[in-house]
Amino acid sequence: MKTMHAPMLAVGLMLLSPLAQAEVVNLTNSAEGATKDAAVSEARKKLQDACTDRKGKPDPASFEVVFERTSTNPDVPKPHYVDAKLKCDLP
Repeated sequence: MKTMHAPMLAVGLMLLSPLAQAEVVNLTNSAEGATKDAAVSEARKKLQDACTDRKGKPDPASFEVVFERTSTNPDVPKPHYVDAKLKCDLP
């Protein structure tokens, strides 16, 4: 009976190993837009696309704008600039 515990333990560890290799990473990106909302939504879309391209699962609740700037120059077509980050669960 003791010899059966070791193989069962080994099989259990092998089944759990892919779960142990999963990691959460923070992705960052920037975007520009005609309005602040347009820039934020563009940054959100870029981050979610980057996460899914890496076969990960984005965490929408973790989306955060880190930096924002508005240009005072009236000739700039997209005066709003944002930097944002998002958590991504990678397999």
